[in-house]
Amino acid sequence: MGEQCILCVDDEAIVLESLRLELMMSGALDHASIRTADGAETALLLVEELLGAGDEIAVIVSDQRMPGMNGDALLERVHALSPSTLNILLTGYADIDAVVNAVNRASLYRYISKPWATHDLILTVKEAYYKFIQNKIIEEKNRKIESLTMAMVSALESANYYNDEDTGLHIRRIALYSEILARGAGVDEELVRKIRLYSSLHDIGKVGVRREVLLKPGRLDADEFEEARQHVLIGHRILDNAEIDETARNIVLYHHEKWDGSGYMRGLAGADIPVEARIVAIVDVFDALINERVYKPALPLEESIGILAKGKGGHFDPDLLDIFLGSMEEIAEIMHSGR
Repeated sequence: MGEQCILCVDDEAIVLESLRLELMMSGALDHASIRTADGAETALLLVEELLGAGDEIAVIVSDQRMPGMNGDALLERVHALSPSTLNILLTGYADIDAVVNAVNRASLYRYISKPWATHDLILTVKEAYYKFIQNKIIEEKNRKIESLTMAMVSALESANYYNDEDTGLHIRRIALYSEILARGAGVDEELVRKIRLYSSLHDIGKVGVRREVLLKPGRLDADEFEEARQHVLIGHRILDNAEIDETARNIVLYHHEKWDGSGYMRGLAGADIPVEARIVAIVDVFDALINERVYKPALPLEESIGILAKGKGGHFDPDLLDIFLGSMEEIAEIMHSGR
């Protein structure tokens, strides 16, 4: 990996040199190099050069009013090239529209009014730089967790932990159905991503349930049912040891809870059940209904929908169920695609 840079952009040489010296002399950015560009076009060329060399642009500090291309337009272009860069705009009060544009299109981190106070400028750049570092650490941790999750999913598919031929397809369908329902419910995109990823682990605890219980073609007796129920606790312990995101643990531990409080293992009800678990509860039951299991034949779509509808407000979150049933055209595409 290359170096991390702070890029200062201004078309006035005196202002640009002042920016560079103030940041260098602050002593707060010893691990980052200070680079400069005397205009937006020069800055874009430098950004492409740095990124091409494997360097990272941690922070860009740009003046707003420059010939050829203003600062907000520059930051928008840089954001497209380097989304992780923290953007700071130097602007006068009259440039408030530019600030709004930069916020909306370039994820503006801060704006600083001109003329700036040296202390405020240094503090803002320092905070932005440390936030960049923190974000990189979080991204790396998330990558490791996601890699671990996918490894777990792959291992489960290879081990055939359901002990049926549909295991891999079931895992993939649950992920896709969950994504559709989460997005339809207006869940923020980061949580949608997590739900799609971690829903695949919802029954990971079944690795701790005896094969004869999982494969029993008839109704489970009381002892067998209690053993089967333990898979949520087993799965939760597995993920706790792996230090995986709370979203995954919530899905595993709570996807058998019911809206009316009659589920297991905690007996949670209503909105006390995490939304990710309420989502997976619906799609898991749906997929079990429309596909063959060792204990039942596959049911027709209409009959499966009818069974789900009867669980509205009892087994299932009524609002989420309405959204799911209203998304049946998308769901059917996945069913018929063989995914």
